[in-house]
Amino acid sequence: MTYQEYMLPIILANLIAVVLALSSYNFPRFMRFVWGLIFIIAGIVNLINVYNEPGIYVDAFGPSAIEPYKEIIYGIFAKNSDIYVSLIAAAQVIIGGLIWSAGFWYYLGLTGGIIFLLAIAPLGVGSAFPCTVILAIGLMLMMRKRRKKSIFGI
Repeated sequence: MTYQEYMLPIILANLIAVVLALSSYNFPRFMRFVWGLIFIIAGIVNLINVYNEPGIYVDAFGPSAIEPYKEIIYGIFAKNSDIYVSLIAAAQVIIGGLIWSAGFWYYLGLTGGIIFLLAIAPLGVGSAFPCTVILAIGLMLMMRKRRKKSIFGI
């Protein structure tokens, strides 16, 4: 996987990331719903994919990752990709739910989302770098407003 092979999807992903980041600043209430939905759907899709084709994550993300990540992906991750991706997917769903919650839990969800997005940035083409860094900035912009209620008004 090289940047030349995936140039159009990478450009589109980064443009969408910029729109999401700017929208997070301008429309934080609406984007709170969107961010939660993005993480929850990503977690569900990852669960479905890993149980249908567990090796897809090693094949897709291994070649373009930075060296320390390659060692992990082709080592312990490759042997148990279904377990690791299931844990990652569960974390994504939890992050999405926390973003929809209130107070401390809301900020915990945003922090988890930022850490997750920055952690996958070294996957290179696999994460459409610098897309995930831009998305993390979007989540940081969401932290500027205090949220005492969940999206459900509780």
